[in-house]
Amino acid sequence: MLPSLSRGMRVALVLVLSAGYIGWHTHDAFAKKGGDDDSASGDDDDDDDDAKAGKQGDDDDDDSGDDKDQPPVTAGGLYTLQTYPLNEILRPLTITGGVTQLKLGLGTDISAKGAFDSGGVSLEGEYGVTDNFMLIGGFTDAYNFKQYSIYAGFEAALIYDLLDIRVAADLHRNAYANLSNFCSPLISGDPSGPTFNNVGTPGCTNSTATIVTLPDGTYGRAGTKFSIDFGMPFRYAFKPQVAMILGQKIISIDFNGTDLDHKLVDVQPLLDNMGNPINDNSGNPANMYVQENVPNSAKPDLDLSGGIAFNPIAQLSILVYAELKIADFDTSADNFQIPVTLQIEGALSHQLDLGMQFTLNNVIPPDPISPIDQRYLTAYAQARF
Repeated sequence: MLPSLSRGMRVALVLVLSAGYIGWHTHDAFAKKGGDDDSASGDDDDDDDDAKAGKQGDDDDDDSGDDKDQPPVTAGGLYTLQTYPLNEILRPLTITGGVTQLKLGLGTDISAKGAFDSGGVSLEGEYGVTDNFMLIGGFTDAYNFKQYSIYAGFEAALIYDLLDIRVAADLHRNAYANLSNFCSPLISGDPSGPTFNNVGTPGCTNSTATIVTLPDGTYGRAGTKFSIDFGMPFRYAFKPQVAMILGQKIISIDFNGTDLDHKLVDVQPLLDNMGNPINDNSGNPANMYVQENVPNSAKPDLDLSGGIAFNPIAQLSILVYAELKIADFDTSADNFQIPVTLQIEGALSHQLDLGMQFTLNNVIPPDPISPIDQRYLTAYAQARF
């Protein structure tokens, strides 16, 4: 085995040296030939000076015409810090080699009953090892650290600036909203709570008020999970101002299970001791709800993301994207979740962006929760250096 390997290495070395020798001496031969021609045909060169000058002028004109059609990028189609696009759609999927990008965000809950009562901070980064390979990593948290994610991995170009592969290890935990019943319309001093049903006294001040179930501004912790996330980021620009973005995530391979991933709401009629339905003070059937745990075992989860990017002007980028989450790929259970995010980003320079993200945590929640009841807002700054 070792003699065979040694011979292979010797053969490879000989081939490399031979190729280098041939390439160098071919270059040298062309240079010498050019020098001989200059000495042998100086008169011909003098006679052709005017023609060459005219031809050079034509070439300059042609080059200047071609430059008008070239995109504002550096040689090879790669951007530098000084030429990094303001336009989100023109930015490469993998950041330029040697460039670091950091994104610092501050977020807060803006749900109806919990606005600004909890928050979180995030720091995410990308580093271009080469122009088609970058390292990624970050830390995000929300709801006073009830929810968090710590991840690290890489993204590499399969087809440069069109299709990548993304792999990241992720230690994460979800938060779930605690629910309470409220009078609607709400009058100051009206009672509320998880078991409030406007039955008997005290009740809603307005006798015609109905009961609505909303997140009450407090959150609980779900179980902690470790997973490997796979994605194949794909971006296609229909036109310079509009692009489709898919596959930032596709699937998560879980390494452990948890009894609580998130919670569902089971609505049940309120019954008396005889099993008969009870009406509230306004004569409507009174309901109660039970928050039920949804487990997530050590099976792969679907986590498919996609969206649309708009650039109405070069300095302004608008992205709308969503994730389809299905724990354990179990489509038979009522555990679909679809967070939707609107991101607005302004480029202050080639190196600095400011933006905001508005997220609806789940646009297909179970009754009686509305799609807009759980909301989160994040402001961020993003810098490259």
